[in-house]
Amino acid sequence: MIHLIPLMIERVGIVLIAAFLFSQVKSFRKLIEQHQGGRDKVLLILIFGLLGVVSNYTGIKIFPETITGNTWLMEVEPDSAIANTRIMGITIGGLLGGPVVGIGVGLISGIHRYFLGGFTATACAVSAVLAGGAAGYLGLWRKKRKSITAGYAVGVGVSMEAVQMLLILALTDPFSRAFRLVEVIAFPMIVVNGLGMLLFM
Repeated sequence: MIHLIPLMIERVGIVLIAAFLFSQVKSFRKLIEQHQGGRDKVLLILIFGLLGVVSNYTGIKIFPETITGNTWLMEVEPDSAIANTRIMGITIGGLLGGPVVGIGVGLISGIHRYFLGGFTATACAVSAVLAGGAAGYLGLWRKKRKSITAGYAVGVGVSMEAVQMLLILALTDPFSRAFRLVEVIAFPMIVVNGLGMLLFM
């Protein structure tokens, strides 16, 4: 479990570098800060959907007995799973762009994750869409009352990651294998993705 943390931090770094580069573009900053029309929402879906796809490709492959983190993932074997930063990008997209953006990003990231394969593919795809929608509604609710703070974003991100772990347990067979996986990946993914949310915001 502990061995995953430095590998996960590397993956968060990739997403944060991409986000930093986007943030240097004035049109992207305006997209985040101003009222978003239909075209703006499509652009946000594409941008954060791309971050989700990159997170899938740069995931850390978890075999039954080993962890492999040095390859660009094109396929996940049926007995394997991946630890990644996908939920971070989905949650940020939802918080900043609302439910439509969150669900759109979740669909792009989730469908891509499903076709990569692995025994958690269905659970990860479902959790991606649910996380995007939930983060979108939570972001909308928060904006009506006050601004989205870094602390609020971290809380939402950590919650979405925890929900993903529960869905892996609920939707993956056999349960014993899902439980062993969650034992290994839950703490690193929740903590590191929470840190990523904090740094992004």
